[in-house]
Amino acid sequence: MWRVREGPAWTRSYSWPVVPIADDEFQSLLEQVLDLHRIADEVTREKTRIHANVRARLSWDRNPPALPSEQRKVADEAIEILAKPRLSSSQYRQLQRAFFGK
Repeated sequence: MWRVREGPAWTRSYSWPVVPIADDEFQSLLEQVLDLHRIADEVTREKTRIHANVRARLSWDRNPPALPSEQRKVADEAIEILAKPRLSSSQYRQLQRAFFGK
């Protein structure tokens, strides 16, 4: 069902209601992110480039830092998980903390 945001006609927008993913699906994503964090540790001792690449791509930066292929695979998988559109804000923050270690 569409929701109409109130305001003048020219500022109205239509959006789907946000429904966060189920807890069991979220726990699976959290485990995957923790595993990617561990893999990133194994692939390189310097994770800042992987983190910078993932952050840049999440914010639609056109020039993310280049990565070697093995690190790029980890970054690609992290992007796939962290860019899920149905994450609630708290779920998103929890996954980010798990991957970036904050």
